[in-house]
Formats: sequence, C-alpha cells, structure tokens
Amino acid sequence: MWHLKTRLGVFWVVPVKEGKKSRFVLGVNEDELAFYTDVEEAARDVHDQNTGFLKWDSQPVVKAPVHIAEWAIGEPKMWNKN
Repeated sequence: MWHLKTRLGVFWVVPVKEGKKSRFVLGVNEDELAFYTDVEEAARDVHDQNTGFLKWDSQPVVKAPVHIAEWAIGEPKMWNKN
C-alpha cells in the first residue's frame, strides 16, 4: 500500500491480485476511484488531477508527486478502517 496525505484527504493505492495478474486500486479517504494495471498511472492521475475526485481535480493548484516512489509506503497513521 502507498498513501499520499493532502489537505483534501488521503489518497491510497493498493495492489489487488487477480489470478496471475496484479491490478492497483486508487482511492481517496473511504472511496475507491479507479483500477489500474500500472501503479505509476495511478500516481500520475493524482498528479495530473485526473482522478474522478472532483474536489481534488477542480483545484487550481495542487502538489502531488508524479511517481509512486515519492508516496509514503504502508498505511497512514490514524487510518480509519471502519
């Protein structure tokens, strides 16, 4: 799992195994946003404000790294699993 804390919420990416293939789910807070075959595409969509999370996508200026390697690894502190 990778996560990125922003002022509008916590974006996260988790791998999902489907048989021999892996896919990645992008989400924010408690919502799933999209599925990807490449984890870098998920990070790029957050950077490019192309996530489907309107509150983020419509901001005039945001800061998000282009590459997933710049996201934090693991669950964020105080992660609410409800």
